[in-house]
Amino acid sequence: MNITAIADVAELNSSAEQAPASQFSIAASASFQERRTRTLKHGDTFAVFDHRGDIGIEPGSTEGLYHRDTRILSRLTLLLEETRPLLLSSMIQDDNRVFSADLSNPDLLIGDQIAFRREQIHVHRLKFLWNGACYERLLVRNFGDRPLRVRLALSFGSDFADLFEVRGEHRAARGESSAARSSDRKVALRYLGLDSIERVTTLEFSPAPRR
Repeated sequence: MNITAIADVAELNSSAEQAPASQFSIAASASFQERRTRTLKHGDTFAVFDHRGDIGIEPGSTEGLYHRDTRILSRLTLLLEETRPLLLSSMIQDDNRVFSADLSNPDLLIGDQIAFRREQIHVHRLKFLWNGACYERLLVRNFGDRPLRVRLALSFGSDFADLFEVRGEHRAARGESSAARSSDRKVALRYLGLDSIERVTTLEFSPAPRR
């Protein structure tokens, strides 16, 4: 179960003037940072992210947000104008409770025109765990010489797998998953297990996504 929320961010104010790509230029679309996981822990909750702070990019990954040995969030991906941002740096601080990452845009093309030049937009991503919840703040800055309007999208989902499933054990049967939007800023991911116990992951956004 995967859901995407899209928000227009930092209406920084109008669209940028597009610049033609040079015949000798190569659009930067990836970061060469080594892929390593980052781990946060607080009480009965722990989270495993990649370097950017995303979850579940690679199939079969053990990344996720876990509470009492159940993966309550198996996918969380941030896109900037439908593209994964470049990683500038990331770190864990304060006894494995706070994750921060500095991200930027690659060269974004519309046709053969460069709409956003590399590292024109900066995104600071901060996460921490507290009392069974994961909090995240996104700060977007424009380092260009004119106002910009950019879109951020968050794709998320949950498989509610236990640690044995995450490690590769196959289960003959599973429960039922569902999702419901309780308001314009809140989504509940639900799983009714074979034990008749319902488990719920709630995601809340501020400000509310446009879609």
